[in-house]
Amino acid sequence: MCSCVCLCNCTEKEDNPESKSYTFEEILWPSADGINVDSNQKVQIDYSNVAQGYFMVETLTAEHAKVKIQVTKNDEKYTYDLNKDNTYEVFPLNMGDGKYDVKVFENVSDDQYGLLMDTAFDVKLDDVFLPYLYPNQIVDYNKDTLCLEKSFVLTKDDKTDLQRVQHIFTWVVDTIVYDWDKVDAVQGKLVLPVLDTVYTEKKGICFDYAAMMAAMLRVQHIPTKVVTGMVEEGYHAWIEVYIDGMGWIKPHIYFKRDAWTRMDPTYVAMDSAYDGSYIEKYTY
Repeated sequence: MCSCVCLCNCTEKEDNPESKSYTFEEILWPSADGINVDSNQKVQIDYSNVAQGYFMVETLTAEHAKVKIQVTKNDEKYTYDLNKDNTYEVFPLNMGDGKYDVKVFENVSDDQYGLLMDTAFDVKLDDVFLPYLYPNQIVDYNKDTLCLEKSFVLTKDDKTDLQRVQHIFTWVVDTIVYDWDKVDAVQGKLVLPVLDTVYTEKKGICFDYAAMMAAMLRVQHIPTKVVTGMVEEGYHAWIEVYIDGMGWIKPHIYFKRDAWTRMDPTYVAMDSAYDGSYIEKYTY
């Protein structure tokens, strides 16, 4: 079942220095620059901006069966569906520096897929946090996404990243209610968050909570991961946030200095408590 709470790790307050306040015009947006591109008749991969932590893939025609991409680095592997025709989708380079292999497959029958193309490229990130500062297929937003403006309204008077995280976190857990009907409907399926739907309907499941908060923090230039894995109740999604040299004061949440620590808006929104283990599987 897709539901959960945050770890209770409160300790002493650390330094909370002022940090730059960003504007809507300074949001980081991915681009397909056409400098490094591999393509065939059906699919195109643009890896011009791998130093910024992402690459982009699009189908060139609607005349195809289901298409998947597989991203591999050493022993790590991520698999995604391509969901949009003639439109680039963004994928994070979330496994650090090194050689990435990207394979594109098309369904040929039942659960069998045939290889369409295979591309490899080397990645040297300009900053280790860049994969978690851009939108991607999981944390999917654009200039018209409703929650982005709300992020700037909530943080307009804030002087520190700690304040920004607190105000966004509080708004998300106080505004979005847990959608038990959706939990039943998506059992055994990967249903990507649609942020405008979550925002307007004011309900969602763990994946929705995590993606919305990640989007609202990324546009503030606060690196935020969406993490999926397991808790004792079953499959779950949460977020991890990095704030340089800061600690979190709010009960249940604490950010250790210079470390990624997990934060779980779902459990807080449900007024629930969870002290069990988290087993991380994928990060986006």
